[in-house]
Amino acid sequence: MIMTRIIFSVFIVLFFQSHHMNAQIKLLVGGGANFSNISISNVDFVKPNTATNYFLSARPELGLTNNLNIGLDIQFSRKGYNFDIMDSQDIAGYRFQYLDLIPQAQYKIIKELAFYGGLGLAIRLSEKYKINDVWKEAVYKINNTSDFTYIVGIRLFPINKLTFHLQYASSLTSISNLEFVNNQGHTVENAKILLKNLQLGIAYQIF
Repeated sequence: MIMTRIIFSVFIVLFFQSHHMNAQIKLLVGGGANFSNISISNVDFVKPNTATNYFLSARPELGLTNNLNIGLDIQFSRKGYNFDIMDSQDIAGYRFQYLDLIPQAQYKIIKELAFYGGLGLAIRLSEKYKINDVWKEAVYKINNTSDFTYIVGIRLFPINKLTFHLQYASSLTSISNLEFVNNQGHTVENAKILLKNLQLGIAYQIF
């Protein structure tokens, strides 16, 4: 996506020019919980449940002003969804491991609170399914190898160097090329599958 490439390019240029701008560079590391699920447009007979997973992150930030900065959140992030099943031989859920690269901009409205947003790239590292209460690596993948996402969130700064965040993310395009057939045997048109994720996290500023 052109916009994501532009954001990556701007971040890299600004980062390497920071010494000319007298800008402040920070590095934060952290982690937390993911609460993810999928939505499928025009399909109401597939009803997945939200799955709880985790993420780990490293985020270099570049301060442009006292209130405005840009960053690149690099996350090792597990997401997925579950199903209610009647037979143990049925698939009970899917789990995806991603490398998320998320350029973002943040604006502090007060010292203790900031809003942020951005566009990112999610690169799938692995895909597993659960059957007989065991997670197995999928031989035939149902998800794309990569997808574009958007994020919006808020950050709290309760004490020096420590931050908490609440973030919502969604894929911009369908994460899979799966086709769905309704009860009449007809293929459902425009069955767009979006992976959505609510994230709660904590981070610590190393420098």
